[in-house]
Amino acid sequence: MTASLRASLISLLCCAHLPALAEDPDASTGIPTTMEISGWASVDLIYDFDRVAPEYEETLVPTTIPTTPGLYGSDGKFIASVKQSKLSFTSKGQTPFGVASAWIEFDLFGTGDNAGQTTFNLRHAWIELGNWGAGQTWSTFMDISTWPNVYDWWGPSAMALNRNVQLRYTFPNGDGDSQFALAIEKQNGSFNVGILNELAPDFADNVTTKSELPDFIARWRIEKDWGHFQAAGVYRRLVFETVGTPDNKPSGDESGWGLNLTGIVNVFGRDQVKYGLTFGRGIASFINDGGGSNLALEFGGGGGNVIAMESLGFLLYYDHYWSDHWSSSIGFSQNDNELTDLQIGEEPDKVTYASTNLFYTASSRLQLGVEALYGKLEVANGSSGSDFRVQFTARYSFSNKFNSR
Repeated sequence: MTASLRASLISLLCCAHLPALAEDPDASTGIPTTMEISGWASVDLIYDFDRVAPEYEETLVPTTIPTTPGLYGSDGKFIASVKQSKLSFTSKGQTPFGVASAWIEFDLFGTGDNAGQTTFNLRHAWIELGNWGAGQTWSTFMDISTWPNVYDWWGPSAMALNRNVQLRYTFPNGDGDSQFALAIEKQNGSFNVGILNELAPDFADNVTTKSELPDFIARWRIEKDWGHFQAAGVYRRLVFETVGTPDNKPSGDESGWGLNLTGIVNVFGRDQVKYGLTFGRGIASFINDGGGSNLALEFGGGGGNVIAMESLGFLLYYDHYWSDHWSSSIGFSQNDNELTDLQIGEEPDKVTYASTNLFYTASSRLQLGVEALYGKLEVANGSSGSDFRVQFTARYSFSNKFNSR
């Protein structure tokens, strides 16, 4: 954790217990400014019957499953983690433009350069004012409400799942049943250079993506007594270039697009069926663990050609409540990438994720349970690997709200 981040957190925690957060410039409105601290302390005890990449062993990410036996050691490992613990700060108050709210949230699951570490990981930094929203939160392309009652941190592989920096406008709707939103979002790029890694590794190292335009996303959602249905679409302009060459060539661009159709069907009592179908070209960076690339090389007229890679994924889960205290979830998710002739190595072809669990909710604060998880990775050269694990989770939730007066 950086010094600046540590200082910011200490400052927030020190101020949060005070009865007055700060002098309210809009005190004349009579609307208090609120601050809420919430989150949970969570511990996962895992026995992995196979192995995954060490930096992600506290969760099941199928694309980290080795297709070469023994790559990460012999089968069987016990893992203990508190990385799923979460801390959130939310605030709401009056401004000259109306009531605004802000949300900042961290967990302890290091990703990217911090992969494998137990360290603060920024999840959300989001501001809302009226119908406008800005900052980092769940992508407008996704539907977080279809997240099943899965306690594994990563979750279903083919689910559209992405926290993105964005600017969003949600149109007001009188009847309350439906909602329409438009957003521009930061583009997450990836380019699979495939066989170039073998034929010209120095050249391949210099090929990179460039974001010239944001992603453009539209989302429509309808909610009824039977559940809800949501349709979201994205258009993106995917650009690549070669760094350190004259005019940064070869370079080029491709159009990417995607559709995400999701929903929930209420069945018996509190039980729900949750589903999702995601497909398109150049949308790999929206998929939770699709394992593909937005751009890829293929044979074309006169040599290599760059295309937006095609992906298709689905999610189907059933959440069942045995009683007020006992619940289970069972389901399956799979993503399939349409690989090119030049993707012949370890590029993920098909990614599979399945799970089931039994959880006891002792109270609104305390949950205990066990979960069984299975993942499988199939790659371009025909190799495959699988992983099976059992996870025990204990979680204690907390929250407290403070007013400025």
